[in-house]
Amino acid sequence: MEDYNTVLTPCETEIEIKKSKFINLVYHGENEETIETILSEIRKKHYKATHVCWAYVLNSEQKRQKASDDGEPSGTAGKPILEVINHRELRDVLVVVVRYFGGVKLGTGGLIRAYSGGASDVLNLSQVIKKQFSDQLMIEISYSSYGGLISGLLEKDITPVHEDFGENVILSFQIPVAETKEFLAWVEDQTNGNGQVTLGQQGYVDVVMT
Repeated sequence: MEDYNTVLTPCETEIEIKKSKFINLVYHGENEETIETILSEIRKKHYKATHVCWAYVLNSEQKRQKASDDGEPSGTAGKPILEVINHRELRDVLVVVVRYFGGVKLGTGGLIRAYSGGASDVLNLSQVIKKQFSDQLMIEISYSSYGGLISGLLEKDITPVHEDFGENVILSFQIPVAETKEFLAWVEDQTNGNGQVTLGQQGYVDVVMT
């Protein structure tokens, strides 16, 4: 399983080109069923629109991707939107550009620039996050080992996601899979081999991109 970048929060922008209004939308979607539901809602809301063009790239379904020109000349709308998504290496992302025709034709080049520009415009304002494939770890240590381990974690800029203080201290972590082996070796060294490690389920963790 690989790390990948996506957006979680819907975002919307609007641009006008030669009297045509382009409404640009981005959504997070992890499967085609979710994508189709979102598209259906957009079509209902913008039922007077001339074109509802879109593209998406999924991560979970073998990096499946699709695009639609929705009546625009072939290759002038869906493909440019898709190229913007792929250029930014985003997955589980749907971008929709809704066009209200203003009476002035843009030509092939103008359409490509308008749809790719709309996709770029809305993605520029979107919060991109990393889906980081991580190990869920629980480490049980004695109180005598706690202070030294926490100090070392602060130096490494690693923060436990949970701390449970009982008979011993149990610290929970989400560590990138590629770094787990090195991290556990470091913990063993810090605790003189007295830490008890429990490996939980692997899964994706959201990491805000700065």
